[in-house]
Amino acid sequence: MTKIKRQHLREPVDFELVVYWEFGEGQVGSCQPQARDTSDGGMRLQSPIRIEPGMHVFLDMPQYGFPLEGAIRYCVPDDGGFRIGLEFSSTTRQSMQPLSKDIDYYDVLQLSPKADLETIHRVYRIMAARYHPDNPESGDQEKFLVLSDAYKVLIDPARRSQYDAMRGAEKQQGPLPVFQARAFVDDKEGEVNRRLGVLCLLYAQRRRDTEHPRISLLALEETMGIPREHLEFALWYLRQKRYVEMSDGADCSLTVDGVDFVEEHAPAQTILTKLLQTAGPSSGPGAGQVR
Repeated sequence: MTKIKRQHLREPVDFELVVYWEFGEGQVGSCQPQARDTSDGGMRLQSPIRIEPGMHVFLDMPQYGFPLEGAIRYCVPDDGGFRIGLEFSSTTRQSMQPLSKDIDYYDVLQLSPKADLETIHRVYRIMAARYHPDNPESGDQEKFLVLSDAYKVLIDPARRSQYDAMRGAEKQQGPLPVFQARAFVDDKEGEVNRRLGVLCLLYAQRRRDTEHPRISLLALEETMGIPREHLEFALWYLRQKRYVEMSDGADCSLTVDGVDFVEEHAPAQTILTKLLQTAGPSSGPGAGQVR
């Protein structure tokens, strides 16, 4: 017997959701099953009650930020309940497919999350021309495809709203992991690296949103997971070097000298390069603190 391969890679999960369906004359049924695994095509559920195969259902899953639909493909008794196979509708699959958890589409297009449609169109045309595979000097097919995915999502108001909701739900709570490394804790080395960390966060913010380049001291403290008293010396040093400016409200921003320092030293400094790949309020809790 030939073994049939699954079309979609399944990922084990364990969370509760709400499933709704209509039956009879306007009657609505619901239950709260546990999701056991999921894929691009559907989901396996463990339900306390039976749901008839073929039933069209709606799923309430706050982590996605938009409604999901699907159809029940099978429902079999299992461990005191029912094991249910659910297939996502084509509309749901289309909505979910491009919303990558690993790529920030605003970062891809180097845009502020507040960018209007005209700006998105303009920036995309410039970057698409640069990375198009037909460009003999700077063509990059992989980057071009990612740019295209980002553009398709951000120019569609409905899909952009869905993406923004998912992006907001996935923002990391707590310090960025990179700042938990020993390199930021040891006395002398840690002090130098803390300065680099501040510069990278401010650099990423200024590139992302030139109209709002500042990050509050509280946001830096929370994003880096470093006590304020340890940051104050680093900020004093950076201000004296004229790499950073601070407002009366303790908001920090990068100066032209600071930009030059980061761009000059990033290729030679492994720690800078690594930080610039993960830095920025959109990657951590500092996002809500940017003014």
